[in-house]
Amino acid sequence: MIFRSVVFKASKFERIWFSVPEVKISHLLRIHGYREDHNIKPIIEDAAFRAINRLKVNCAAQGVFCLQEIQDLEADKLVLVSGIEFKCPVFDCMLAESTHIISFVITLGNEIDKKIASYSKDVNEPLASLFLETASRLCLEQVLRTVRSKLIKYASINDMRLGNRLAPGYSYKLRKSNKKAMWRLEEQRKLFDTFQDFDLPVKLMESFTIFPRMSRSGIFGLQKETIDRKKNPN
Repeated sequence: MIFRSVVFKASKFERIWFSVPEVKISHLLRIHGYREDHNIKPIIEDAAFRAINRLKVNCAAQGVFCLQEIQDLEADKLVLVSGIEFKCPVFDCMLAESTHIISFVITLGNEIDKKIASYSKDVNEPLASLFLETASRLCLEQVLRTVRSKLIKYASINDMRLGNRLAPGYSYKLRKSNKKAMWRLEEQRKLFDTFQDFDLPVKLMESFTIFPRMSRSGIFGLQKETIDRKKNPN
């Protein structure tokens, strides 16, 4: 199958740099229990303002992506043409009818981690580390939304549909039993293997977590769009 788009134009690997999303002070404060109608102390608002500014200065958001063709999809097994094999009981329902996956890793860069660690020791700014970490997580969520938007567009122009994100270390509901099953975190190693020798901006630790901490990984399934789905997208 020949794919159309500037994404994956030269190869099945792609690196994208992202601008820093706008994180709202009100959103950051609301997560920590401060509502807009509350009488928030100036020192709290100032700490939130500083956290967002530090995020803007130190964030270097980027993502790497890999397009892989599926060879076999069974009840609890996903096998790629490259030979990489994943195991999880939710694959048959979450990736149903998928012909390809896009694996990805996104990160805000190492400087954010360093700043969070350094501010955790600063007694003069007791909220600095906490608020910067919250701002960074909100930033990651927005970058993920941008990623999904780009991949939905890519899928659309290739007459395909983008599935939900799946990631090692998360639990997903089984449709038949309504129980939850986890995609084991150890499978993170296989996800990283999909990038082969591509230069990654992150490292996989012995614990199978990612460094820097302000990073995310996962896969999206790509399904061939049908005429019926085009007529009835819901």
